[in-house]
Amino acid sequence: MRTNKSKILTSFTFMCIFIYFAIYRYYMIPVGDDYFWYGEKGTYLLQHGFFSTNAIYGGSVNGRYLANFIEIIMMHRRPIAMFFYAFFWTLLIWAIWQLLKNHRTVLPLIVAMLFPMTMAAPFLNNILFWNNGFIVYVPPMALLLAYLAICRNWNDDKYKYSRTLALITFILGLSGGLFVENSTILQVILAVIVVVYFRGKTRIFHWTYLAGTIFSFLIMFSNRSYYIQNKSGYRRTTTDPVQIWGIFTKYIHLWLTTYNWLVTITICASIVILSIRHKLPTILKIFEIALSSIFLIYFIGAQIYLSHFETDPTEMYIGLPEKFSTPDAIVGLAFLLFLGVSIFILFQNEPLMYVYYILAAMSVIPLLPIESPVSCRPEFLTYVFLFMIAANFFIEAVSAIPQKVLIGLLVIPLVILASNFQVKSYQNSIANDQRIKYVDFLNGTKQLKTQVPYPDYVAFKDSLIQQDPTYWENYLNHTKK
Repeated sequence: MRTNKSKILTSFTFMCIFIYFAIYRYYMIPVGDDYFWYGEKGTYLLQHGFFSTNAIYGGSVNGRYLANFIEIIMMHRRPIAMFFYAFFWTLLIWAIWQLLKNHRTVLPLIVAMLFPMTMAAPFLNNILFWNNGFIVYVPPMALLLAYLAICRNWNDDKYKYSRTLALITFILGLSGGLFVENSTILQVILAVIVVVYFRGKTRIFHWTYLAGTIFSFLIMFSNRSYYIQNKSGYRRTTTDPVQIWGIFTKYIHLWLTTYNWLVTITICASIVILSIRHKLPTILKIFEIALSSIFLIYFIGAQIYLSHFETDPTEMYIGLPEKFSTPDAIVGLAFLLFLGVSIFILFQNEPLMYVYYILAAMSVIPLLPIESPVSCRPEFLTYVFLFMIAANFFIEAVSAIPQKVLIGLLVIPLVILASNFQVKSYQNSIANDQRIKYVDFLNGTKQLKTQVPYPDYVAFKDSLIQQDPTYWENYLNHTKK
C-alpha cells in the first residue's frame, strides 16, 4: 500500500513538473537565433539538409538535424514548443533523480527539481530562458542521463535480453547524437565506458545503445559543412598552447567553477563534513579538510569581488582584469584536480562518480581549441556532471540529518524560486504583448522602445536588437483571428 502511494505521489509530482515547464514555455519570449530558424533562412536550410556554402548562414550549417528541425517546429507551433520544452526538462529531472536516489527517494527528487532553478546566471540566460539554447543542449543531456539511469536501475538478469530496453536505448543513442557535436562524441565515449565496465556481463541494451551512438555520430558528421572552409569565428580553432591557455583563463574556467559558486561551495563544504565523519588516515583527513576549506574561502571571496562588476547580455563580467582571471583559472583548475582526488578518497565504491568526473573532463576538452567561444552553452554538459557530483556529495554529507527536516528546508527555496521564475515570466510576457504593437517596430523601421519589467529573466537580458518584427507581426495577426 505504501509503495502504491509513493508511486502515485511520484507520478503526480512529475505531472506537475511537466505542467510547470509547459506553462513557462508558453510565456517565454523568443530571442535572436530563434527568429533565424523561424524565418526564410531556417526554411532554406531545412529544405537543403542544413547545408550551404553561403557565408550568410555561418555556423548554422551543421549536422544538428534533430535540434534544428525541432527548433523550427517549436517556433511555428507554440503547443508543440510547450510539449518539447516540458518533456525534456521533465526527463532530465527524472534522470537526475533516478541517478541520485538510494534508500532515500524524496530528498534526491527535491535536489533534482532544484537543478534548473539553481543554475548559474549564464546558464539560466543561455539555456532556461532561451528556446534555441534549450533545444540544442537540454535534450542530449536528458537522453544521455536517461541511459545512465537505465544502466544503474535496470541491470538485473531479467533485463539481459529485453527487446524493449534494447529498442529504447538504441533510440536514445541515435537521437541523442543529433543535437550538438560535443554530446555526439560524449555519448559514444559513455557507451564504450559502459561496455568495458560490464565486460562479461553486458546486456543487449548496452550494445544497442553503442550502435545507436555510432549511427548518430556518422549521421551528424556526414554533413558536408564540417569539411569545407567556413569563415565563421564559431568554427575557428587553434593548436597553440599559449592561445588555448588564454581561452581557458578568459572564458572556460569561469563557466566551470567561478560562476558556479553554488556547486563549488557545496562540494567544498561537503568534503569538510565527510572528511570529519569518515575514518581516514590522519594525513588524508588534514589534506581534505585543509584544502577544501581554502577553496571554500577562496570561492566565497571571489563572489564578493565579482559582485562589483556588471555583466553583459550573456552574463559575462565586463572589464574583468587579467590579474584576477589568470590566478582564478589556476585556482579553478587546481580545484577540479582536487575534486578528482576527493572522489577517489571519499567515494571509492561509487563508479558513477568516476563516470561523472570522466565525462565532465571529456565534454570540456573538445572546447579548449575553439578560438572565440560564443557563450557558456557548450559547457552546460560539463556543468550537469559537476552538479551530479555536487549533489552526491551533498546528499552524503547531510545523511545524518532527519529527512523531514532537510525536505522542509529545501522545499522552501524550491517553491520560492519556481514561483519567482513563473511570475516574472508571466509579467514579462504581458508587457511584451503590449510593446510589440509599436507600429514603427512592426514595419521594420525602428527597434522596440522599452524592455520588459524583468530583462534578467529573458535571454540576452532582453536586448532590443534581438527582436524580430516579422515574427511578432505574424503573432499579432494570429491572435486576432
